[in-house]
Amino acid sequence: MRPQPQTLWPASQPAQQLLFVLLFVSAAAILLVLPLAQPFVWIAAVLCVALLGRIAFAAALHFPTLLTRCVLFAFILFFAFERFAAHALSSPRSQILAHRLGWIQLLGSSAIAAVFACLAPRLHGVQSSRKATDHDRFLAAMESSLDDFYIFDGVPDASGQIVDFRFSYINPNAERRLHVKRESLLGKILTEERPFMIASGLIYNYREVVRTGVPFTCEVFIDDDMIRATWLNVQVVKLGDGIAITSRDVTERRRLTDHVHRLAHYDQLTGLPNRTLLQDRLQQAIARAQRHSQKVAVFMVDVDHFKRINDSLGHAHGDALLSAVAERLLSAVRETDTVARMGGDEFVVVMPEIHSLEDVRRCGSKLLQSASQPVIIGNRAVNITLSAGVSIYPDFGVKAEDLLKVADAAMYKVKYAGRNGLRIFSETIFEEAPQLVEGTA
Repeated sequence: MRPQPQTLWPASQPAQQLLFVLLFVSAAAILLVLPLAQPFVWIAAVLCVALLGRIAFAAALHFPTLLTRCVLFAFILFFAFERFAAHALSSPRSQILAHRLGWIQLLGSSAIAAVFACLAPRLHGVQSSRKATDHDRFLAAMESSLDDFYIFDGVPDASGQIVDFRFSYINPNAERRLHVKRESLLGKILTEERPFMIASGLIYNYREVVRTGVPFTCEVFIDDDMIRATWLNVQVVKLGDGIAITSRDVTERRRLTDHVHRLAHYDQLTGLPNRTLLQDRLQQAIARAQRHSQKVAVFMVDVDHFKRINDSLGHAHGDALLSAVAERLLSAVRETDTVARMGGDEFVVVMPEIHSLEDVRRCGSKLLQSASQPVIIGNRAVNITLSAGVSIYPDFGVKAEDLLKVADAAMYKVKYAGRNGLRIFSETIFEEAPQLVEGTA
């Protein structure tokens, strides 16, 4: 690999610019003010000129700045040569050449000018070579990248605002993602080739990146003619009047995340929300009811004699029975209601926006009637009944745990009274059945 031009040290370009100015001023001050007869003056002047030369020819800058540095260096070098030549010829031993000082200065200046005239095109060549090397490195990196990478040129409207984008570069991974040859897309308009950009609103985010210069990052689900059912992580940065986009397929990660979330928040047997998600749903329902001065009904539902059924039919058939009850409860409620499984054969139904006790009784009756029909397990029909207790926010509690507790107490009151029924909680429940206090603790 060809060695790259080195800078004075790995400092930032503003720091180099500042050092160059300071050295230039210092060298000019030494040559203009201090007497050259002193050795330290010679050493200081030579050191400043040498450092100026090192910084001047650092090819990491764009060409106009590089050329400006070199011209200033040539100027200070010419001035130093003239001063040193005049000082040298002023000594008694050099009197024979004193009358030729003008010619010596002219020849020296011409030599310096000729050298820099020859160097200027070479400097431009070095800079162009550096740019070509950087481009080759960039191209090699993008061609071998495992991410999708695109470069788009901006397409302005009549007022000069960027309103769309034109394909300028597509790497092989993006080509495979789109299932087309990249040559067929280069020069094409983005929204014409990918109408999804408009439907998803991404094109507006891309315009904002160009307008503001602020990068944009998102995860978006794409399901169109070119990319089917894929989650992509998209990163967009401004590039001149266009944009550069890097995207990565995160479908498997999203699926894994969704799976883990489902395991944590949903019952594996019935697919209903579990106790954790129920708490969150109930808290949200209470918060909405508090804001809008509404009521929330919480039903605690239990399958009567489930242990007996489970023991006689087997656990597999018992699970099938619970799944059937879950489906029936779901079919009997609104989309805004929540049906959750607390565990075992206990279910909870949260109904927001309840207006009266009559609404509670009507909804409860519908739940019991729907779920209490015979269930076909294997080749036999199993008759089941349900017991349900109800608590109402804010009449019988303002906290989620309190509402669940009193609904459970009301449900056990139904059990105590013979099962297969509905009971709305009241303060007299504990007086009617004192043992419920221990059962609900």
